[in-house]
Amino acid sequence: MKTFAEQVAALKATRQEKDAAMRAVAQKSVDEGRSMDEGESEQFDTLQSEIKRLDADIGRLSLLAQTDAATATPVSGAAKAATPAAGGSMPVQVKNTEKLEPGIGFARVARVKALAHIEHMDPAQIAKSIYPDDEALVKSFTKAAVPAANSGNATWAGNLILEGGGYFADFVEYLRARSVVGQISDRLRRLPFDTPVMIQGSAGAAKWTAEGAAKPLTQWTYTKTKLEPLKVAAIAAATKELLNRASVAADALIRDELARSVNAAIDGTFVSASAAVAGSTPAGIRNGVTPLTLTGDGSVEGIRCDAAAMLKELVGDNLSVAGAFWVMPETVAIDLSSAVNAMGAPAFPGVTPTGGTFMGLSVFTSQYIPTDSSGSVVMLIKGDEIFLGDEGGVQVSMSDQASLVMDDAPTMNSTTPTAAQVVSMFQTNSVAFLVERFINFAKRRPQAVVWANANWNPCA
Repeated sequence: MKTFAEQVAALKATRQEKDAAMRAVAQKSVDEGRSMDEGESEQFDTLQSEIKRLDADIGRLSLLAQTDAATATPVSGAAKAATPAAGGSMPVQVKNTEKLEPGIGFARVARVKALAHIEHMDPAQIAKSIYPDDEALVKSFTKAAVPAANSGNATWAGNLILEGGGYFADFVEYLRARSVVGQISDRLRRLPFDTPVMIQGSAGAAKWTAEGAAKPLTQWTYTKTKLEPLKVAAIAAATKELLNRASVAADALIRDELARSVNAAIDGTFVSASAAVAGSTPAGIRNGVTPLTLTGDGSVEGIRCDAAAMLKELVGDNLSVAGAFWVMPETVAIDLSSAVNAMGAPAFPGVTPTGGTFMGLSVFTSQYIPTDSSGSVVMLIKGDEIFLGDEGGVQVSMSDQASLVMDDAPTMNSTTPTAAQVVSMFQTNSVAFLVERFINFAKRRPQAVVWANANWNPCA
C-alpha cells in the first residue's frame, strides 16, 4: 500500500507535467504573436484548474506524511535486508506518451466504430489491435458496451460523442484551428441563438435653446434582430476496403475531408459579400458594405497609405480601432512579410505568412478570401461589432445502410420529393460519414467592416 509520502511524490510529478503542458500552450501563442484561440484557452484553463487541485492535495497529504515521519518506528534488520539497496535494479514501467496531431484521435474513433460495425467485432479489441500504443483510445471503448450502428439505432452518434469525448473535442479543435472564423471567434461578440437584440438605427439630437424659445423634439429609431441556428453539413463516403487498410493515411483522409468541407463552407460564406438566404445561409460580412477605393501604387509607401486610409475609414464611422484586426489571404501576408524598405530591412516586420501584426493590429489569414483581377480582398474588422452564434459542437453520424445522391449540389427536399438516382452504401461496400455544425453570424452594425481590393505586392 502506498504511503502518504509516496503519493505526495507522485502528485508532484503529475503537477510538473501539467505545468509543462500549460506553459507549452501559452508559449505557442506567444511564439506566433497572437492571443490564445478558444481551444488553447480552454486547455490552459483546464490545466490551471487541475494544478490548483493538485496543489491542494499535495498540501493535505504532505501534512499527513510529516506526521507519519515523526511517529515512524525504526526499521528492523530483516526489513532492511528485504529492501533493495540504493541504486539497485527496480522494474520500470514505461508509459506511452504518443501525441497525436489534432483531429487524428477523432478519425481513429470513427474508423474503429466503422470497422466494429462492418466486422461485427468488439470495438475495444479492434482499437487494441490497430492502435496498441493509443491507451486513451482503447480505454474509451472499454468503459461500456456499445451496440453496433445501424439505420434503426438513433443513439449511435450520441454514444460516439460520449465515449470519444476527448477525441471529439480534438476534432473540433482541429476544425477551428484551420478556420478563420475559429481563429477570430474569441474576438467576436457572442450571441445565443434566437435571442432578440435591439439595434439603434439613428441617434437623438439636442440643440441649444435661447431664453423664451421653443425646445426641439427629437426621435431615434430601432430595429430588432436575432441569430437563428443555421446548419453546415457535409457527407463523405469511403469504401470499406479503405477503412480496413492498416494505414494512418486512412485516418487522416477521414479527418481532412470532413474538416475541409465544413471549413470551406463557413469561411467562404463569412468573408463573402453574398446576401443571406432566409433559413439557410447567413450573409457574408462584406454584404452591403461598399469597398474602399485604394490609391496606393503597391510600393511600401503606397501600402502604408492604403492601410492608413482603411484605418481612418473605420475611425470616421465613429468606431475605434481598439479591438479591430486584419483579415487577408495568405498570399498578401507573404507579400507583406517579404517586403523591404530602402535600407533592405523588413518593411512590415510584424507580418508573417501565417498572420502576426500589421500597423499595430493582429492579422489573420485564410485561403478562402477571394482574389481576382481587381486585387485581393483585405478586410479591417471591428470584432466586437460582429455577432456570432455558435454552439461549439459537431454532430457526427455514420451508416453503411444509407442510400445517397452522389452529388455535391443535391436539389432534393423531403417536403417536395422528386425522383433521383441514389447509390446504396450497403450494395457498394461503402460507409458514409455525416458531419453537421450549427453556426450563424451577422454584423452588429454595417460600419463594422472596412474592405478593399488591394494590390500589395512590392515584389511585382
